[in-house]
Amino acid sequence: MVVSRGCIALAGICGLGLVASPAGAQPWGTLASWLRAGSAGAPVLAAGPESPAAIPPGSVIAEVHVLPRNIFDPRQDGENRRLFRLANLLHRTTRAKVIERQLLFRPGDAFSPELVEESARLLRTNDYLYDVEMRPALRPDGKVDVEVVTRDVWTLAGGLSFGRAGGVNTTSFSAEDTNLLGTGKDLTVARIGSVDRVSNLVRFRDPNLAGSRLQLLASYAKNTDGDRQRFELERPFYSLDSRWAAGLRLFRDDRLEQLYTSGKVATGFRHVNAAAEVHAGLSPGLVNGTARRWELGFTWSRDDFTTSPLFIPGPVFIFKSLLLSTQQLLAPPANRALAYPWVRFESIQDRYVVEKDLDRIQRSEDLNLGRRWNLLAGYSTPAFGGLGNRWILQGAAAEGWRPAPRQLLLAQLGVSTRWYRDEAENLVAGGRVRWFARDFGDHLFYASLGADLAHRLDSEDQLLLGGDSGLRGYPLRYEAGDRRVLFTAEQRFFSDRELFHLIHPGAAVFFDAGRAWFVDAPVDKFQRFVQRTDGKVLRDVGLGLRLGSSRSSRGAVVHVDVAFPLDRSGASLKAVQWLVSTRDTF
Repeated sequence: MVVSRGCIALAGICGLGLVASPAGAQPWGTLASWLRAGSAGAPVLAAGPESPAAIPPGSVIAEVHVLPRNIFDPRQDGENRRLFRLANLLHRTTRAKVIERQLLFRPGDAFSPELVEESARLLRTNDYLYDVEMRPALRPDGKVDVEVVTRDVWTLAGGLSFGRAGGVNTTSFSAEDTNLLGTGKDLTVARIGSVDRVSNLVRFRDPNLAGSRLQLLASYAKNTDGDRQRFELERPFYSLDSRWAAGLRLFRDDRLEQLYTSGKVATGFRHVNAAAEVHAGLSPGLVNGTARRWELGFTWSRDDFTTSPLFIPGPVFIFKSLLLSTQQLLAPPANRALAYPWVRFESIQDRYVVEKDLDRIQRSEDLNLGRRWNLLAGYSTPAFGGLGNRWILQGAAAEGWRPAPRQLLLAQLGVSTRWYRDEAENLVAGGRVRWFARDFGDHLFYASLGADLAHRLDSEDQLLLGGDSGLRGYPLRYEAGDRRVLFTAEQRFFSDRELFHLIHPGAAVFFDAGRAWFVDAPVDKFQRFVQRTDGKVLRDVGLGLRLGSSRSSRGAVVHVDVAFPLDRSGASLKAVQWLVSTRDTF
């Protein structure tokens, strides 16, 4: 049985420790009346809504009305039920002020269709909103009223979740509210069991600190193999026309690194990473449809490695239920320290479109088909606290096209490296092309081709391929190398039906093919230890069920897949792989 906190909102509604305040200010004494009949906010515009493009240029915004609506609408067929009215009562609807503070326009501003559309796009990035509707209306006096209608989803989630990929099970227990008491703040307490570790996590995120554009993130995780702390305080470029940004980030992670071969742990060592960053940026805003931004910053990072007592010489010992009898005792990697000022340039072309049923089920998806690229350059020296003189280089680019009216093509590239002693180190470069084509009515054929290369990787990093990274018919982390290719073809079936007013169903039939390999014999002692040399292109076919949550935050999608490997190189490889997971996408 699969229980997913993201998808089965009904479990939370039925009483998984709910402590949210009721919507509005209704007292508990009105519970009986709420269960008998529902309520819903009515439009407040005197005139009917019009298309933003129909508003005459130069019109001034007179009033902005925010209507945050609850999870269920009792006026809709099938939603005027006691259980749904109880959910509305227990859920604290998002406060109107929380929505207002995120809008890019105010009363007295000149009406701009572009700002209205971008405001809707920014609001849709919030997990606690299902969708957003902007309704401008022209008044008799020539001014404009704008009605902002939002619909909440269930954000208080808790319970057990289970996942399976590459033959490995993972479990977690969590209590999370991504819209704490209707304030838009996120509080999470969780115990998460992954392939590598069990984490006890506490995290708090405030996307609009004290009603401002400041964003705060603080988290602490106590893990079975160490601990992790993270703190971020940042004012980002929150819109295309933002003029400045600044931020501070602190991070520390103490963990056990494990290197894999053929899906099994091969060796490992302890790794402590500490980092700090401060940055600030300026921009002239959105000019001729393009936003250009400059950022300056300073980053300090240190990586310390030590031998772990879990990887000691011996004939036989057990680690995480894996029998390791051929363990090699290897000295840990050399410590690293980087300290560098850097400059970053970013260009974003504004060509946003709104789609549905691509990567999500029955939810609006904002895609930018415009050209986006950025480049960062920094220089680390002992004068700042680094070890050795190194150039730090990073870059990325992306763009989208419509080859035909019912097709989308999205491409992206990225590269990151350090230049040391006339040679690149820890070089990782890759790209991906994704193609979406409508077929069989409003269903979708999806194809993706990605390729990556690496050169002189740091000892703790691997370029891996397996059941947890897209090759669904094989064990997780099955192959390692300095080259990787993965192709996926998937026929996706969507449904506009909403089961029990909670779940949007979907299905998929898929084919995966990929390979990870070394071009040359690896020079790093750890990468040499995990090399596979069979050289085959691995393939699988399968089918899956998708259950998308229509009333819970994140729009989580439960995946239940069965995959069949077509290239079984050994008797130990199972003929069938079952995968169960919860993701944000189809």
